[in-house]
Amino acid sequence: MTDPKLMSIVRQIAPAGPGPDAPLFAAGEMAKLTALPSAEADLLELVRDANCDPATRFIAAEGLVESSLTAWRNKAENRRDVADVLAKAMADDQSHNRWGLPGSFLGPFGKRLLSLGAEAESALVPLLSDGRLLNIEGSEAATLNSQFKFRVSDLAGWLIASSFHLPWPPEGTSAERDAAIAELRSRMENRK
Repeated sequence: MTDPKLMSIVRQIAPAGPGPDAPLFAAGEMAKLTALPSAEADLLELVRDANCDPATRFIAAEGLVESSLTAWRNKAENRRDVADVLAKAMADDQSHNRWGLPGSFLGPFGKRLLSLGAEAESALVPLLSDGRLLNIEGSEAATLNSQFKFRVSDLAGWLIASSFHLPWPPEGTSAERDAAIAELRSRMENRK
Protein backbone atom coordinates (compact mmCIF):
# COMPACT_ATOMS: atom_id res chain seq x y z
CA MET A 1 0.00 0.00 0.00
CA THR A 2 1.47 3.32 -1.11
CA ASP A 3 2.07 5.86 1.65
CA PRO A 4 -0.74 8.49 1.55
CA LYS A 5 1.86 11.23 2.17
CA LEU A 6 3.74 10.14 -0.94
CA MET A 7 0.52 10.10 -2.97
CA SER A 8 -0.26 13.61 -1.75
CA ILE A 9 3.11 14.83 -3.02
CA VAL A 10 2.79 12.98 -6.34
CA ARG A 11 -0.71 14.38 -6.93
CA GLN A 12 0.65 17.93 -6.63
CA ILE A 13 3.10 17.41 -9.51
CA ALA A 14 1.99 18.33 -13.01
CA PRO A 15 3.32 15.89 -15.62
CA ALA A 16 3.90 18.81 -17.99
CA GLY A 17 6.25 20.28 -15.40
CA PRO A 18 7.13 23.92 -14.84
CA GLY A 19 9.10 24.18 -18.09
CA PRO A 20 11.22 22.20 -20.56
CA ASP A 21 14.48 22.59 -18.64
CA ALA A 22 13.11 22.35 -15.11
CA PRO A 23 12.74 19.14 -13.12
CA LEU A 24 9.20 18.01 -12.33
CA PHE A 25 9.83 18.19 -8.58
CA ALA A 26 10.70 21.49 -6.90
CA ALA A 27 13.43 21.18 -4.25
CA GLY A 28 10.95 21.38 -1.37
CA GLU A 29 8.69 18.70 -2.80
CA MET A 30 11.68 16.44 -3.46
CA ALA A 31 12.95 16.92 0.09
CA LYS A 32 9.55 15.90 1.48
CA LEU A 33 9.42 12.91 -0.86
CA THR A 34 12.89 11.57 -0.06
CA ALA A 35 12.30 12.03 3.68
CA LEU A 36 9.54 9.41 3.59
CA PRO A 37 10.83 6.06 4.87
CA SER A 38 9.34 3.97 2.06
CA ALA A 39 9.69 6.48 -0.80
CA GLU A 40 11.77 4.23 -3.07
CA ALA A 41 9.55 1.17 -2.65
CA ASP A 42 6.37 3.22 -3.03
CA LEU A 43 7.59 5.01 -6.18
CA LEU A 44 8.61 1.67 -7.71
CA GLU A 45 5.20 0.27 -6.81
CA LEU A 46 3.54 3.15 -8.70
CA VAL A 47 5.87 2.71 -11.68
CA ARG A 48 4.90 -0.98 -11.89
CA ASP A 49 1.17 -0.53 -11.30
CA ALA A 50 -0.44 -1.21 -14.68
CA ASN A 51 -3.78 0.00 -13.26
CA CYS A 52 -2.29 3.39 -12.40
CA ASP A 53 -2.74 6.18 -14.92
CA PRO A 54 0.27 6.88 -17.18
CA ALA A 55 0.79 10.40 -15.79
CA THR A 56 1.16 9.11 -12.22
CA ARG A 57 3.51 6.34 -13.35
CA PHE A 58 5.61 8.95 -15.20
CA ILE A 59 5.72 11.24 -12.16
CA ALA A 60 6.79 8.30 -9.97
CA ALA A 61 9.53 7.33 -12.46
CA GLU A 62 10.76 10.92 -12.63
CA GLY A 63 10.68 11.07 -8.85
CA LEU A 64 13.12 8.17 -8.79
CA VAL A 65 15.52 9.48 -11.45
CA GLU A 66 15.46 13.07 -10.16
CA SER A 67 15.98 12.11 -6.52
CA SER A 68 18.96 11.19 -4.42
CA LEU A 69 17.38 7.76 -3.89
CA THR A 70 19.78 5.27 -5.43
CA ALA A 71 19.24 1.76 -4.00
CA TRP A 72 16.61 1.05 -6.67
CA ARG A 73 19.28 1.48 -9.38
CA ASN A 74 21.13 -1.62 -8.13
CA LYS A 75 18.68 -3.98 -9.83
CA ALA A 76 18.38 -4.16 -13.61
CA GLU A 77 14.69 -5.02 -13.25
CA ASN A 78 14.05 -1.70 -11.48
CA ARG A 79 16.00 0.28 -14.06
CA ARG A 80 14.11 -1.51 -16.86
CA ASP A 81 10.70 -0.77 -15.35
CA VAL A 82 11.55 2.92 -14.85
CA ALA A 83 13.07 3.17 -18.34
CA ASP A 84 9.98 1.60 -19.92
CA VAL A 85 7.70 4.16 -18.25
CA LEU A 86 9.95 7.08 -19.19
CA ALA A 87 10.31 5.94 -22.82
CA LYS A 88 6.52 5.59 -23.16
CA ALA A 89 6.08 9.06 -21.63
CA MET A 90 8.63 10.47 -24.06
CA ALA A 91 6.80 9.03 -27.05
CA ASP A 92 3.45 10.40 -25.86
CA ASP A 93 4.72 13.77 -24.59
CA GLN A 94 3.20 17.03 -25.78
CA SER A 95 6.54 18.86 -25.50
CA HIS A 96 9.55 16.90 -26.67
CA ASN A 97 12.02 19.73 -25.98
CA ARG A 98 12.66 18.36 -22.51
CA TRP A 99 13.86 15.06 -24.01
CA GLY A 100 16.03 16.58 -26.73
CA LEU A 101 16.14 17.51 -30.40
CA PRO A 102 17.65 14.92 -32.75
CA GLY A 103 21.20 15.84 -33.68
CA SER A 104 21.15 19.07 -31.69
CA PHE A 105 20.83 18.60 -27.95
CA LEU A 106 19.91 16.19 -25.18
CA GLY A 107 17.24 17.60 -22.89
CA PRO A 108 17.30 17.02 -19.13
CA PHE A 109 14.62 14.33 -19.28
CA GLY A 110 16.52 12.54 -22.06
CA LYS A 111 19.71 12.68 -19.97
CA ARG A 112 17.92 11.19 -16.97
CA LEU A 113 16.46 8.44 -19.15
CA LEU A 114 19.91 7.64 -20.53
CA SER A 115 21.28 7.49 -16.98
CA LEU A 116 19.53 4.11 -16.80
CA GLY A 117 22.08 2.63 -19.22
CA ALA A 118 21.35 -0.47 -21.26
CA GLU A 119 17.81 -0.63 -19.89
CA ALA A 120 17.08 2.81 -21.36
CA GLU A 121 18.50 1.79 -24.71
CA SER A 122 16.31 -1.33 -24.72
CA ALA A 123 13.23 0.69 -23.75
CA LEU A 124 13.86 3.04 -26.68
CA VAL A 125 14.18 0.31 -29.34
CA PRO A 126 10.39 -0.13 -29.85
CA LEU A 127 10.14 3.62 -30.46
CA LEU A 128 12.45 3.32 -33.48
CA SER A 129 9.29 2.45 -35.43
CA ASP A 130 7.16 5.32 -34.10
CA GLY A 131 6.47 7.72 -36.97
CA ARG A 132 4.56 10.33 -34.96
CA LEU A 133 5.93 13.85 -35.40
CA LEU A 134 7.67 15.56 -32.50
CA ASN A 135 6.17 18.61 -30.86
CA ILE A 136 9.08 21.02 -30.37
CA GLU A 137 8.51 24.53 -29.06
CA GLY A 138 10.65 27.64 -29.22
CA SER A 139 12.21 29.52 -32.08
CA GLU A 140 15.35 27.82 -33.41
CA ALA A 141 14.49 24.30 -32.23
CA ALA A 142 10.95 24.60 -33.58
CA THR A 143 12.28 25.86 -36.91
CA LEU A 144 14.62 22.89 -37.22
CA ASN A 145 11.82 20.54 -36.28
CA SER A 146 9.51 22.11 -38.83
CA GLN A 147 12.17 21.92 -41.52
CA PHE A 148 13.16 18.29 -40.92
CA LYS A 149 9.87 16.93 -39.58
CA PHE A 150 11.52 14.94 -36.80
CA ARG A 151 9.63 11.92 -35.54
CA VAL A 152 9.55 10.02 -32.26
CA SER A 153 11.71 7.40 -34.01
CA ASP A 154 14.34 10.07 -34.73
CA LEU A 155 14.40 11.17 -31.09
CA ALA A 156 14.69 7.56 -29.89
CA GLY A 157 17.49 6.98 -32.41
CA TRP A 158 19.26 10.17 -31.33
CA LEU A 159 19.11 9.14 -27.68
CA ILE A 160 20.43 5.64 -28.42
CA ALA A 161 23.18 7.04 -30.66
CA SER A 162 24.12 9.51 -27.92
CA SER A 163 24.32 6.69 -25.43
CA PHE A 164 26.75 4.85 -27.71
CA HIS A 165 28.61 8.11 -28.54
CA LEU A 166 27.77 7.65 -32.22
CA PRO A 167 27.23 10.42 -34.76
CA TRP A 168 23.66 11.12 -35.79
CA PRO A 169 22.48 12.63 -39.10
CA PRO A 170 20.70 15.71 -37.72
CA GLU A 171 19.88 17.29 -41.02
CA GLY A 172 19.41 14.21 -43.13
CA THR A 173 16.24 13.36 -44.93
CA SER A 174 13.82 11.01 -43.27
CA ALA A 175 15.20 8.25 -45.53
CA GLU A 176 18.75 8.96 -44.30
CA ARG A 177 17.54 8.95 -40.71
CA ASP A 178 15.68 5.68 -41.38
CA ALA A 179 18.98 4.16 -42.58
CA ALA A 180 20.70 5.35 -39.39
CA ILE A 181 17.83 3.87 -37.34
CA ALA A 182 18.22 0.54 -39.17
CA GLU A 183 21.93 0.57 -38.34
CA LEU A 184 21.16 1.27 -34.68
CA ARG A 185 18.60 -1.53 -34.63
CA SER A 186 21.23 -3.91 -36.02
CA ARG A 187 23.76 -2.76 -33.43
CA MET A 188 21.23 -3.35 -30.64
CA GLU A 189 20.41 -6.85 -31.95
CA ASN A 190 24.10 -7.76 -32.16
CA ARG A 191 24.54 -6.64 -28.56
CA LYS A 192 22.20 -9.32 -27.26
